[in-house]
Amino acid sequence: MRSLLAIVAASLVGVAGISVAVSAPSADSTRSRIRVLEQRVIDANRAIPAARQAEQQAMRRLAASEQRLEQIRAQLSRRTASHRAGQAVLAGRLRDIYRAGEQDPLVTALLSAGGLAALASERAGAERIAQEDARLVARLRSDRRAVMRIERDRRRDEARAQAARDDAAAHRAALEALRDRRAQALRTARKDLARIEARERAGDRRRARAAAAATAPGATTATTPRSGRWPAVPGGPSRAVLDRIAQCESGGNPRSIGGGGQFRGKYQFMQSTWEAMGGTGDPAAASEAEQDYRAAVLFVKWGPGQWPVCAAFAR
Repeated sequence: MRSLLAIVAASLVGVAGISVAVSAPSADSTRSRIRVLEQRVIDANRAIPAARQAEQQAMRRLAASEQRLEQIRAQLSRRTASHRAGQAVLAGRLRDIYRAGEQDPLVTALLSAGGLAALASERAGAERIAQEDARLVARLRSDRRAVMRIERDRRRDEARAQAARDDAAAHRAALEALRDRRAQALRTARKDLARIEARERAGDRRRARAAAAATAPGATTATTPRSGRWPAVPGGPSRAVLDRIAQCESGGNPRSIGGGGQFRGKYQFMQSTWEAMGGTGDPAAASEAEQDYRAAVLFVKWGPGQWPVCAAFAR
């Protein structure tokens, strides 16, 4: 039963090691994201000139509308002046009629020097004036309708032109904001890539130094310090805690192999977890001191839960 529990615990340790390996973003995925962002920025930059052109066309339409409005205002001014002049004429004639009263034109003609001939002439003149007044009234009515129509058309054209200009400006501003957001995301992705590449280069340098140390005269293994002593892990567990975990996992045997060869060493590391903690080679072949060191690193990084069953002995 204890052996089965140890196998389950060690398998979970291995899973934890795998999760460590895949948690960090890779340079390739970041480069792919950069390519997508670059294309999106290009697409936005291509769309912006068309939006600016639409805005300029709307501004030209607004300018043309304003020019038409000036012409309409001139028409309104002329129509209004004509209307007022006609009103003044009609008002004057009404005043003349009022002042003349109800005098009989026949009596007036007989008493005057002209007689009947003057009466006929006056009648003709009165009819002509009446016709002119009728035409004037009709023109005033037409002018009033025209003024109302011109005012209505002016308000409609002005509203349409202003709305078109506002829509075009809003569309252009939205595209520019989208372009700026994408450009910022692109800059961030490039910084991320630079950090990842720097981290990878640093790892390459560390591995190169380790390989050089392994081949140097007097070197022992690629992972064993020259002094043969492994340093204490800051914040790591005590020796007593590690001993209790090891006793639970393998009976404290640094050469223990379990799970059909999958779980190895004093702490029953899986190979992937061992390598994630910086180890190389077979965990069961490493020195006991190195196994203690790697177990302490794992404990600090991920806690005693990496040994789900034997974590109970970490108290």
